[in-house]
Formats: sequence, structure tokens, C-alpha cells
Amino acid sequence: MVGVIGPLVQGKRELRGSGRSIALFTLGAMTGAALTGAAIGVLAGAVRLAWDVPALTVGAAGCLLLLADLGIFGLRTPTLIRQTCSTWYREEGKQSVWALWGFDLGLGFSTIRLSSLYWLMVLFVAAFVSPWLAPVVLACYGLGLGVAFGAALVAQARSTPRPGASPGLGLLNAASRVRLASVAFLGVVSIAIVISGASWL
Repeated sequence: MVGVIGPLVQGKRELRGSGRSIALFTLGAMTGAALTGAAIGVLAGAVRLAWDVPALTVGAAGCLLLLADLGIFGLRTPTLIRQTCSTWYREEGKQSVWALWGFDLGLGFSTIRLSSLYWLMVLFVAAFVSPWLAPVVLACYGLGLGVAFGAALVAQARSTPRPGASPGLGLLNAASRVRLASVAFLGVVSIAIVISGASWL
């Protein structure tokens, strides 16, 4: 994400107008995520009227997503191969682009997923969260994106790059660590849901 929307870091790696930009990004992310949550709430509410989704089913789906993230049986993480658009900075202007980037990323499904943790959250919200609260839960996801974005920019601004170091390589290494942590968390949560679902039987 930071690699795509890098125009915020200018000149000598100084953040310029970062507070306003991060706030706009966060508001956009929360709005996009809340819209996705509202859609999930409506669809899940209709499904639950016809079929009660047991916890065991959600946990099993999480385990299947874990296998996909690990590439077992040739499975792959469900995702669109699309990044948010870096040219929006030039096309839309620096005043509105941050909210637009946040909205796009907040939708969740519209850009590439490094792991299936997002999809497990969607399944969990669809199965167990009230349709009225689903937008609130997803808005919290958008808030988390804003916090992570702000923290990443501050860390990037304070770091001292090694001579000849590639920023792109650094971002790839960071992404691989995030993916590893996400996969581990996905496995733990999925197994916990399976165990809890089995205990209810």
C-alpha cells in the first residue's frame, strides 16, 4: 500500500501535510469498509433467514482458506490482481486523492489480498454479527487501515536507508513478514472456531 501511494513521502523522505492526508485516508477507508459491511449485512441477513450457519462451517472455511494461503493442493488466496491506482495522485489532485485511495482500499475486495484473513473476517461477520452492526465492524477494519498506514509512513520517514538499498525490496520484505503473521493468525483463529463449534454440537 505504502509503495503504491508513495507521493506523500517527498524530497528527503519528509512527510508533508501528513496529518490531514492520513485523516482523509482513514475517513475514506472507514466509509468504503462500512459500505462493504452494509452489503454483507443485507446479504447475510437474507441467507440466515433460510439457513443457520454453524460455527463449525465458518471454522472449516477458515481452514480451507489457510490451505489456499499456504498453496496446498494448488489452491491460491482468493484475490483480485489489482493495486489501488497510483496515477490518481496526478489525476485527482492531492486534496481529494487520499480519501479516494482510502475508500478503494477500505472496500477490501477491490485490491490484492496478501492473505485470506480478510475473507475469514467477512465470513465471521456474515455468520455471527447482526446486519445492523456489520457496517460498524467493517468500519473498524477501515480505521485499522488508517492506523497502519499512518504508522508505516512515520516508520518510513524515520528510517535511514542504506546506500544503494532498494525501497521496493524493503517493501517486499515487509509484505512477506505481514503475510506470514496473517497466515499464522488465520490458522489459530480458524482452529479456535472449529474447536468452539465442535463443543456446541
